Amino acid sequence: MDRHAPLCLAALALAACGPSRIEITPSTLQLYARGRDAKVHATPISGNGRPLPGKVCRWSSSNEAVAAVSGPHNEATVTAVGHGQAVVRCAIGSVNAEVPVAVTLVNRIEVSPASLELRLQDEAIPTALAARAIDGDGREVQGRVVSTRCLDEGVCRGDAQGQVWPVGPGSTKVVVQVEDVKTELPAHVVDDRTAAGRPRAVQGNPMEHLDDPDPGQGRTKKSGGPSRR
Repeated sequence: MDRHAPLCLAALALAACGPSRIEITPSTLQLYARGRDAKVHATPISGNGRPLPGKVCRWSSSNEAVAAVSGPHNEATVTAVGHGQAVVRCAIGSVNAEVPVAVTLVNRIEVSPASLELRLQDEAIPTALAARAIDGDGREVQGRVVSTRCLDEGVCRGDAQGQVWPVGPGSTKVVVQVEDVKTELPAHVVDDRTAAGRPRAVQGNPMEHLDDPDPGQGRTKKSGGPSRR
């Protein structure tokens, strides 16, 4: 008997116990924000079509600057790191399977107009900004939330709909944000309210009456409590 025969038989037995293919679900992944993740599950299959749950994947990513992968056994989590394409791979011995991963991230924001001239009127009316989110390949990305905020909220305020609301006269900057990308534009608010729409001016010292003597009792009123009788 050939002295190498036992080794060959052992190798054949080991190969017969291993998977002939690996199925991964889902078959592709698309992630749209940095830090977002998705689960993938691998099922090793034997030559006769039986699942082999005891055979464990060795997970890897072709580009960890785009997508990172981690997880125990045959369940893994793929996390978006940067814009681009990557391949997540499960390897068991010499058998492997791959999942293409596309990560689309916003790279910059184009906002129109480039500056805001707002008018504070009797009725609060916001101004909507036209904001375009552009990805790392220079393509416009649809469906992203555009939020705004003003550095001086005494002048204006933003919201989660890409609008700016005038609050008071003055100048400030508006921060426009889509995901973790920001840009700024100057804003100036002019008070254009009518006399009826403006707050009534306060005459004199509004605190003086707190120290006036109570004409009915000859005592001094104190703030924070009723006059004594």
